[in-house]
Amino acid sequence: MVTDPLFYRLFETSPETFFLLLGMSADAAREMAARYQYQALEFKETSHRVDGVFLPKDPSLPLYFLEVQFYPLPSVFADLLAKVYTYLKQHQPGQAFCGVVLFASRALEPAELVPYQPLMDAGMIRRFYLDEMPELADAPIGLSILYLIRQSEDDAAASARQLIVRAKSEIGDAALRTDLVELIETVVIYKLSQLSREEIQAMLQIQDIRESRFYKEVKEEGVQEGLEKGIEKGIAMTIAKMAKKNMSAAEIASLLELDVEVVRRAMAGK
Repeated sequence: MVTDPLFYRLFETSPETFFLLLGMSADAAREMAARYQYQALEFKETSHRVDGVFLPKDPSLPLYFLEVQFYPLPSVFADLLAKVYTYLKQHQPGQAFCGVVLFASRALEPAELVPYQPLMDAGMIRRFYLDEMPELADAPIGLSILYLIRQSEDDAAASARQLIVRAKSEIGDAALRTDLVELIETVVIYKLSQLSREEIQAMLQIQDIRESRFYKEVKEEGVQEGLEKGIEKGIAMTIAKMAKKNMSAAEIASLLELDVEVVRRAMAGK
């Protein structure tokens, strides 16, 4: 499953989810998210691209650098630090930093941690494992979408329907509600790739949202087009990152479940 664009959209739409991941309460996470700006940055004059940076609006708060890792990469911590120190060199911020790596499972974590252990002991590098996250009852929707990403295909549809019902009843902001429903749908589309978008929409019972006046107005204004471009950009970012590790187009296509010609065009910048 292609993960980078999903996580980019999740943390962009629901930034408090990142702070919930760090162990904060729901209220503290919402308060902290309001004090940060989330961006996916590409550093100038380098080939480094970071999955996400939480830039504090308050200079007393730390910078957070986020990497999401869903395939084996022995250099993941070195890559994270290269991006961190490139940012520090280019921007010279006055804050402390924390690097966060979200692994799909502990099995993907590199075996050799000795070079990074002092930073881990100091809390400057933190690791989380999506498949080990305890599932909290009545978790906020953003955190529940994280749970959805790790679920099996058999369970995903039912969980997604419940999340959509929650979004309709709990989220008063119409634009945010639409974004969350779009994100839930996208997760299920990636998981159930054998089904068409129309079949998934029927399964999730979201056709009523797509026929609503608000959704049509949003689409007319080009927001839907922007979301689709964001997904395409995220996939291209993922392919570029994997190509930098000297992976072949065939290997990348197999891992991301894409057509190899699509990967080749992305690698060629077309």
